[in-house]
Amino acid sequence: MTNRKIEALRSSAAQKAKESAERVEKALERMIKQGQIISFKSVAQAANVSTAYLYKQEDLRTRIETLRDQQKQKPKSKQPPAASDNSKSVIISTLREENKKLRAEIEGLRRINEGLAGRVYHLQGADDLAERLKAENSDLKQQLDECRRHTSPPPTKDNPKITSIEKKRSKKTGGSDKIKSELDALKIKMNTTLSKLIEEVPEETVIKAIDALKEALSITQVRNPAGFLAEAIRNTWIPNERYEEKAELDIFKEWFPVAQSKRLVVASTKIEGVLHVCSPEGEWIPFEEMVAKYPLEGLQEMT
Repeated sequence: MTNRKIEALRSSAAQKAKESAERVEKALERMIKQGQIISFKSVAQAANVSTAYLYKQEDLRTRIETLRDQQKQKPKSKQPPAASDNSKSVIISTLREENKKLRAEIEGLRRINEGLAGRVYHLQGADDLAERLKAENSDLKQQLDECRRHTSPPPTKDNPKITSIEKKRSKKTGGSDKIKSELDALKIKMNTTLSKLIEEVPEETVIKAIDALKEALSITQVRNPAGFLAEAIRNTWIPNERYEEKAELDIFKEWFPVAQSKRLVVASTKIEGVLHVCSPEGEWIPFEEMVAKYPLEGLQEMT
């Protein structure tokens, strides 16, 4: 990632932080004018930010605490004064403005909902296609195994090694002792799918996939470690610390654990020399696109 892109990402994060602070300031002014109760929760709702963000900003936190304490110390009048015609007009005008804004927000949310509905429909179609491809792949594997059985030369006295190799292959159920030891340490029980995958790929690929699983377990909770390992073996995942590009790596190392904890990504690898991350749906997306779509500061504010 070039310095220009890094600067653009930082500038985008700074702009978002500035916009959040401005929303908070405007919300406080409006709440003070309308006599609303000021608390971290009410300000966060009015400004559309998280309470965690307010606590982290030193100036905003101090101001909110001061305003909140002033409201607590202010004596409450037993009987509120009668509203004047002018104040009633102001209230009605304010309510109308709020109503107008809410209608605009509802319309925006309606459009977003329509887009999400289309996305869900598309994903359902993709799931059906994936299931069909898996079934076809299973059939092709069975046909390949059948062809291998028919084309394998029979053992003879002149070639006893064939008999020895075939015996070892038939007894192989789960890879080397090192792989079995790693799986036992992770408390992963061998199943048919996992056993076949381990037999079909080099041992180094399996070890790297196990390392990728360990890395994921150290960062977040993996509900199905055996399923994760199977995907890691199929897609030749490797641990993230294997990448050596300094500028991109510094941003990636800080961004990836946060994105993984928010369940936006599950793994990473290089595809044709370009760093990619894998979404929970199994889609490989360039890291540069994901960090532009989900900046680090935005991820940290997500609840």
